Amino acid sequence: MGDKKVFSKLFSIFLFLLLTLFAVGFYTFYNAKGASYLSNASESCNNCHIMNEVYNDYLAAPHSKKVKGEARATCVDCHLPHSFVDKWIAKAQSGLGHAYAFTFKLDELPTNLTANEKSKKMVQDNCIRCHADYASVAINATTMTNPHKDSSLSCVSCHNGVGHKRGF
Repeated sequence: MGDKKVFSKLFSIFLFLLLTLFAVGFYTFYNAKGASYLSNASESCNNCHIMNEVYNDYLAAPHSKKVKGEARATCVDCHLPHSFVDKWIAKAQSGLGHAYAFTFKLDELPTNLTANEKSKKMVQDNCIRCHADYASVAINATTMTNPHKDSSLSCVSCHNGVGHKRGF
């Protein structure tokens, strides 16, 4: 009989902690505008104040200009893979990484974010994907099969203000 009471009490504590964790998670997701990250809208990238300058640069850059009511390119178009599975994996990795940093490493956050090597590769791949007709005639080893393409210039080496001014 005593074992049932102990089990019941432990189960109640576990259930309370689980509900509390869910409530805190929901509250955080709501306040962080988490649902906006499920879209491709560039506005969601500006949810964090650390992105204000980058987002304002994007709004002034050519890719944000609207054609038939849609931006030429969104943040997602440039910064994430385009295959369905890879895009959602990258979104999840980025989101969890940002959530962890903004929760546990506030003192270590840089004033301005910079692209890591993985992000730089995604941006380069997306430049080539969208601009293959122009890039295929450019003298740029990243557009060709070349054993030295990792040490060659990327598109943003010359076109560094096209998306936004900071980050590369």
